[in-house]
Amino acid sequence: MSRIDCPQCGTLDQVSSVPSVYESQTSTYSGQSTGFSSGVGYARGVGPVSTFGRSTVYTSGSTSSRLADQIAPPPVPRLARPGGGCGLAILVAFVLGAAVIVLPALLTSDKPEALRSSLLVFGLLGGPFLIAAVALTLKRAKERRRLRREFQEYSVVQPSLATAWSATYLCRRCHVAFLPEGALGLGGSAMAPVPAFRALVETVARRLRGEA
Repeated sequence: MSRIDCPQCGTLDQVSSVPSVYESQTSTYSGQSTGFSSGVGYARGVGPVSTFGRSTVYTSGSTSSRLADQIAPPPVPRLARPGGGCGLAILVAFVLGAAVIVLPALLTSDKPEALRSSLLVFGLLGGPFLIAAVALTLKRAKERRRLRREFQEYSVVQPSLATAWSATYLCRRCHVAFLPEGALGLGGSAMAPVPAFRALVETVARRLRGEA
């Protein structure tokens, strides 16, 4: 059975689990406020009339202390999506350019020279847009592969990080975080000041995965 007295000062009265400290240092809020206004307006055929208005504002959010930010739990794996707005805009511009320059000549002209001229103009004007669209598409595909690789790698290590985070304690007197000796079946203890808390969790997680 692990002992949870502080390995630095040896006391127990200021020791709490990191999850309980984090919960006590964060809070959520929600509410609404209603305002009223009055004035004078003008109505056709009636003249000046009194006007009244009412507005309701809803607010919600969360607050956290600096300590809570330092000991925040490992985030849940989430696959990010690369942006693609610029590439889509360039592709739309390319298609519109084709519709404005080439399509009229194709539908109304029976002279190959006019069609070739339109295609040449479109190639000169739209070529850079096409090249940019292809480059952005390739870049987005590369970014998507990178994000998926990072997501898969983090999904593997996140459970051990969460386990290490849940098993860690904090001494408010010494302002240190520690893993009690014998916790998680690791046989040893670990300790670090609160600013180095994330490094402590990563170290314990590596021990859980058998990497250290």
